[in-house]
Amino acid sequence: MITEPLPVPSDAELYEQIAARVPSADVERVRDALSAHGIQLTSPLPARRQLVVHRLYCEGTKSDTDDNDGAFTVDMSLGPGPWAIASTLNDAGKSSLLWALSFALRGVGFDAFKRPETVGWFSYVRVDIEVAGVAASVRLTFDKPDRPSCRLLSADTLEHLTALTGSQETGAGVRVVATAEPDGVKELIDRFMLDRLGLRPLPLWAAEAGAPKDADGNRDSAEQVHGWASYFYAIALNAGNSTVLLGPTSYNQLPVKLMQLFLDVPYASELTQINTARKKDTQESNRVQRRAREDAQAREQQTVPLRQALRAAEEKVTALEAGQPDLTGLLADVDAAARRLAHEQAALQEAEEGHALAHKARLKDERAVRRAQQSNAARLLLGALDPESCPRCDHEIDDARRTAEERDHRCSICASPLPQVQDDPDVRAALLSRLEDRVNASRTAEDTARQAVETTGAACDNSRAAYDLVNARLSAARSDSWYSRLESARESVYQLRGALAVATGNGTGLPEVVGDYVTATTSSSETEDDSDDSDAILEAAAEVLSNVVADHSKALFADLNGEIVSIARDLGVANLTSVDVNLAGHLNARKTGAKHPFKAFSPTDRLRTRIAAIVGMIKVGRKRGIMSHPGLLLIDAPTAEELSHENARQCIKTLYETAADDPGIQIVITSIDDAVWEFFPEDRTVTGPDKRHLF
Repeated sequence: MITEPLPVPSDAELYEQIAARVPSADVERVRDALSAHGIQLTSPLPARRQLVVHRLYCEGTKSDTDDNDGAFTVDMSLGPGPWAIASTLNDAGKSSLLWALSFALRGVGFDAFKRPETVGWFSYVRVDIEVAGVAASVRLTFDKPDRPSCRLLSADTLEHLTALTGSQETGAGVRVVATAEPDGVKELIDRFMLDRLGLRPLPLWAAEAGAPKDADGNRDSAEQVHGWASYFYAIALNAGNSTVLLGPTSYNQLPVKLMQLFLDVPYASELTQINTARKKDTQESNRVQRRAREDAQAREQQTVPLRQALRAAEEKVTALEAGQPDLTGLLADVDAAARRLAHEQAALQEAEEGHALAHKARLKDERAVRRAQQSNAARLLLGALDPESCPRCDHEIDDARRTAEERDHRCSICASPLPQVQDDPDVRAALLSRLEDRVNASRTAEDTARQAVETTGAACDNSRAAYDLVNARLSAARSDSWYSRLESARESVYQLRGALAVATGNGTGLPEVVGDYVTATTSSSETEDDSDDSDAILEAAAEVLSNVVADHSKALFADLNGEIVSIARDLGVANLTSVDVNLAGHLNARKTGAKHPFKAFSPTDRLRTRIAAIVGMIKVGRKRGIMSHPGLLLIDAPTAEELSHENARQCIKTLYETAADDPGIQIVITSIDDAVWEFFPEDRTVTGPDKRHLF
């Protein structure tokens, strides 16, 4: 029973719902933010995908076989509906032909069909197909095993293509539209199929192999883009020994995403894009922060020697400053010593001047005694003035005048004749006695003055010595290497601080560049606001689209569940009670009413359940008026491990009837089961002579 389809919101409605969840954004801002991540919401249109194989042509040379080496040519005409590549022998080339067909359709061979010993046999493969109504022919030329070059042909009609014989590439209405060397074959087929079938690459986020875990236990991840080669798993099914329901891997819920794709769940692709964009932004932010932390840690480790050297230099400066000479005290001592020396020098000068005067007075007194003893003139004038100079003009009375006074009896001052006097012995004796007393007094005064000179001279010498000593100490302190060592230590501190600033990005110039690289952020508040706004929009968009995708997926999966059970039972899966496909891609099967995980199915049942899932998707789509699945199934040996002949017969019958009853389905199987000859007509069976080797 098919439920009524849910209404699909328009893109305008979705933009409004997203904007309503982000107070700072309007509809235009939402459009811009999503567009910046390459996401554009568009109202979905009914899909119409169709892929039909009309011809498989192969050339090659068999080698190293037991009985039929040599060149071969295979030319198979196919079309919509059921087809069987059959023989009564194993190793007859059935899977190898399916592999050659898959190579042309996928751009790379399908491993489940690959037989390593036969890969090198093929030299040329031609597959004529109709893709969404467009006639095309894929031509592979194998110069090396498994590495063909490719030529893609197109034609006005399918008949123009099928009219070409063998490897012929020219004809009416036929043209070569693209070519590719071995490295570009997969890309060419991928691009052609996605474009013609209206499919978009499916970006998923997967942890990088071997990436270390961060503090939260998360590994760095990378975007993995799944294209046609992954979608092809809905055409060429996994082998029975695979536990993946659909697709090359179950990681990141790829099976359910493929089911949503081929059930045409609205906005499923856009939701995947949004989730991928969010994970990419989150990881990039985490990477930047982690790199900043790691860089900071690395810088911290690298700067340990610098910090240690800086501490040692600062300690050296401190020690030198603590041992700084007391220049203030030395200067005070020098000043005090200089003042004492100046005082003693003044005292010495005064004593010397006093001694000079005393000495001069003694000489004068002694000279007066001699004159008194030697001449009458002197005796005459003993009691008179005996000046050193003229009392009026201060002109010195020289020896010539004194000699004239003695010899010529003329006054040494005015040169006038001296009067004649009578020499009185008593007077003379009294005068001489007085003169002798004066000499003795002047001698005593001179001795006293000399002693004063000697005393003050000694004191002055002591003061000078004290001054020289403290001055020498000051000079020694000033000329000591302490200053140069202190300056050198301070210079080392400055240099190390600068080096540390550069290393930690805390300075200017180059450190600013380092800081920009480490933080990898912008200081613009506007940019930060835009980033926050964009994150909020992506989060809101993911929430809105998740609701839409979840609701439609559940509704479609509900219809699909019934189809899977019905078809799987027809294919021979015994005791299957129910399945409940969920949004995580789990089948949630029950057999005889009990839980039965998909991996617990036998290989044969896994393959048949897989077939049921694909056919079920095709039927659900057809009933809803869409052709979301291309309608082609390639199945290798669906009954290979079946032990029950009746079950095998039922499986072959169901596959034939499924494709025969629905003109939109083409199923190509390989088999050696006898039931093939029972249900597949001769014109639907490809086999070799005597139903043995196909080539």
